[in-house]
Amino acid sequence: MQSFLDNRYKRTVIKDKNLNKSSSSWEITRHGVPQGSVLGTLLFLVYINDLPISISKVAKSIIFPDDTSIIITNNNKADFNNTLHLTIIEISSWFRSNLLTLNYDKTHFLQFLTKEQNEMQQQVFISNLIISNTNSTKRLCLIIDNTLFGKNTSLN
Repeated sequence: MQSFLDNRYKRTVIKDKNLNKSSSSWEITRHGVPQGSVLGTLLFLVYINDLPISISKVAKSIIFPDDTSIIITNNNKADFNNTLHLTIIEISSWFRSNLLTLNYDKTHFLQFLTKEQNEMQQQVFISNLIISNTNSTKRLCLIIDNTLFGKNTSLN
């Protein structure tokens, strides 16, 4: 394990539109595991394993490496807002306790609707930042929209 984590180096390589390359100098990696490695994925899942437990009384979570979904179900707007608020408090507390930060650029919420149900006008805030609303999301190779119609992206 130590040989996997120690004495690793990294650099950044950038290609422009003409495929010209610019590279940084090699620097020693002091933290983390190689992205995309099997061990990196396993260690991440072990690290976040207690997140579902911390929110289990208010919401359900679905965890994949580098992709977590929180599911809150309620047709009553007041109850939904209360559950959402409690969930955000729990998630924020868990992130702080585990020395993690949420990537707000990759965080959004999606309301699933039925034919009889109107969209609830909703603004979601975490740490005074608005979480954007979206009409669809991608899970593995499937794009799911707010009417629960799925489209397989691996066929395109």
